[in-house]
Amino acid sequence: MSDDNRRLYVRCPRFDWSYERINMPRPEGKLTRAQHEIMEVVWSSGRGGSTVAQIWEAVSLNRKVARTTVLNLVDRLEKRAWLKRRQRGGIYRYTAAVNREDTSKLLAGEFVNDFFGGSATDLVMSLLGSKQVSTGEIDRLRRLVEGDANDEARHTTRENETS
Repeated sequence: MSDDNRRLYVRCPRFDWSYERINMPRPEGKLTRAQHEIMEVVWSSGRGGSTVAQIWEAVSLNRKVARTTVLNLVDRLEKRAWLKRRQRGGIYRYTAAVNREDTSKLLAGEFVNDFFGGSATDLVMSLLGSKQVSTGEIDRLRRLVEGDANDEARHTTRENETS
């Protein structure tokens, strides 16, 4: 399958859990903690990307890890379309194939699907029941939900006016 033909479909809570099309390469599989750590380094490096040596240096600031381990993880991420590899001046640089925001949406959507049957409400209720959500976070969620409802009402009003 060519890169041009791969598309990602994610479940989007804002649109009542219907599928929203995002034009980007479809990465394969989920990210482990170590793979996510590598992605964070690459996202932080900007458009120029990172070499394996730069990724290894950044990761080894937090924990002891062999350079070959990082090399293997980067290689797997590239093969699964999470990273893109480009050669510049004889040096391979890796950039993210999927940006941080879209990755968060994808992984969060998969988590909600896998553990809560696609119900964002069940996820929030689980967090509230475990007391892992602060009062400030609840207020923010309330504003987001009310904002989405207001956005949807404005969108619906505009559609009705143009009909």
